[in-house]
Amino acid sequence: MNAKSAESERRKEFNEVLLQVVQETEALMLKERHHYSPILKKWHSTAGAVAAMVLHSCFGKLLKHYVNEVNSLTTESVQVLQKAGKLEKGFVQMMVEEASDCDDGGKTVISEMAPYDVDSIILSLLGKWIDDSLLRGKQYLQEAKDTEVSFGYMILIPSQWKDTKLSHFCSLSENTFCNL
Repeated sequence: MNAKSAESERRKEFNEVLLQVVQETEALMLKERHHYSPILKKWHSTAGAVAAMVLHSCFGKLLKHYVNEVNSLTTESVQVLQKAGKLEKGFVQMMVEEASDCDDGGKTVISEMAPYDVDSIILSLLGKWIDDSLLRGKQYLQEAKDTEVSFGYMILIPSQWKDTKLSHFCSLSENTFCNL
């Protein structure tokens, strides 16, 4: 197996793992909201908001590692980033609901969260993909021009030689047009 396919396989596995972590984090968030927060709210009014903030922070570190590893826009990477954005919205909603009893309505807790900025990450990867595609297109165009020029000589020169009655042609290679 070559290095490129091994790297591709590793990224695919990383995408699958992160998608699984998103699902498990969503399940943990719901479990926290329905089971633990109501009990802990007796001792601390914002227990659910703090739990959501901790989950948000932990997943954010994993997402940051993922973003550092991703260097191209793929369907899988967009799917992971979109699910991360949805998860973040769930965290914010949970924080707002759990911190509604606070004096500021939970704004302090929410302002302490470092946003995932999923949309800007996707736009950044899209910009990089566009730049890479344009560069590849320019390279292909230059190769096509170079090929056209060399084929032009191959077609043009033999017809000129035919008029000069050169009778013995050999292969037309890069620098050798005939052997006499």
